[in-house]
Amino acid sequence: MESIDWLGEKAMVLRGLARHEARTRLSLHRDENERDLTAPIVSVSLGLPAIFLFGGKNRGDRPRRIGLESGDVVVWGGPERLVYHGVAPLAEGDDPLTGRCRINLTLRKAR
Repeated sequence: MESIDWLGEKAMVLRGLARHEARTRLSLHRDENERDLTAPIVSVSLGLPAIFLFGGKNRGDRPRRIGLESGDVVVWGGPERLVYHGVAPLAEGDDPLTGRCRINLTLRKAR
């Protein structure tokens, strides 16, 4: 996916667009591929409700479970920037905006 940078060095840009069907999940992972790990991650949820799993610095750390509704935004950074995170299996449902799925937009620092 090509980044769009119209605000300069401090801009956040769309780095990920994911569509998740009911009963799918996003395994615990860390976003550690950027050059600058000091900038936060911004995650925007649209569509079906989800349970965001916010873990620790080790994959085996028990994650906190945070309920997300359509339109919710999660931002994390600083010492928590490299924690493991994911999404529990989505329940069946029908959202007026996205139908039977959830869409996640992930924004990160442009440069």
